[in-house]
Amino acid sequence: MFYVIRFILSWSIWLVFADKKRWRELLPVCIFGSFLDLVMSVITLYFPYWNYFNPILHPIITSLSTDFDVYPVVIYLFIQWLPKEQSFCRMFLYWFKWTALAIIIEYIHILTGNMIHLNGWSLWKSYMADWFLYWLLYQFHKVFNLKKLSS
Repeated sequence: MFYVIRFILSWSIWLVFADKKRWRELLPVCIFGSFLDLVMSVITLYFPYWNYFNPILHPIITSLSTDFDVYPVVIYLFIQWLPKEQSFCRMFLYWFKWTALAIIIEYIHILTGNMIHLNGWSLWKSYMADWFLYWLLYQFHKVFNLKKLSS
């Protein structure tokens, strides 16, 4: 049930708060993030570090709900709300908030029995991976300077 609630909640947040005028700027970053998710999904098929469970939903629906709610919505809003003034302190706090949110969601999955860590994976490793992923998404957006394309 958590997957359904998370899906509805995340898209409701996107519908209310997303700046839909910036979609040309933000969509490529979302596609890049989804590509990274696809690569990680293939890797974890052969070297499983975590696994999701949902006794109610079919495994394909569980997987698709993760792929089509958390990744596009979070990435879109993460880039949309980047601080205008990007000092070290502001960016550090911004990253801290977003990684904390990601870990809280993962922790809820673990507490509800919808996720387990395997082969030495832990919340700490997820936390560090989240920092890296947010940095990578930020760099993708910054390097390609996609704001100019949407103008």
